[in-house]
Amino acid sequence: MTSVTYFQQTDADHLRPAGRAELTISRVFPAEPSFNSRMYREIGGDWNWIDRLEWAEGDWASYCSDPCVSTLRATRGGEIVGFAELRMSPCDETTGPAFNNADGAGDDGVDVEIVYFGLLPQFAGRGLGGWFLSEVCRIAWNVPGCRRVWLHTCDDDSPAAVPNYLSRGFVEYARADTGCATCSA
Repeated sequence: MTSVTYFQQTDADHLRPAGRAELTISRVFPAEPSFNSRMYREIGGDWNWIDRLEWAEGDWASYCSDPCVSTLRATRGGEIVGFAELRMSPCDETTGPAFNNADGAGDDGVDVEIVYFGLLPQFAGRGLGGWFLSEVCRIAWNVPGCRRVWLHTCDDDSPAAVPNYLSRGFVEYARADTGCATCSA
């Protein structure tokens, strides 16, 4: 049975940035569903990311074009290093465009989930993940009305994942058993 652990930051001041890495972070806009699909498979293959393995091209296109979803690309010297997906909620006509630097969300604010985050296998263990996660968090906290940044991980994730989350200032707030043998939370 796999356990899923949930982490959050409830204030931008909780972010503890890592030292600088020579990476460039850019938003993938307009959406490139093939990029998300490729990163999901190449990065997630080692960590049992299975919830999207059955997605067809149309599923990726629909997901990536959702105005509440933003994909970030990390590169070094023009070479792709990793990616992150952010999702805002609640999301409607008012909050949806926030990734496009529109005016803020409703009075209650929005939560930004780091849905997926990772480095390609050849870049893991090189000290890049901490800085990349720091930048992803900064981008999330810059969403107008952001009140919380959160993510989840499971037992199948990289051994470096939880230490990175804790080092960036995330705190655990929940844990659940999935009832299955692989990570698909």
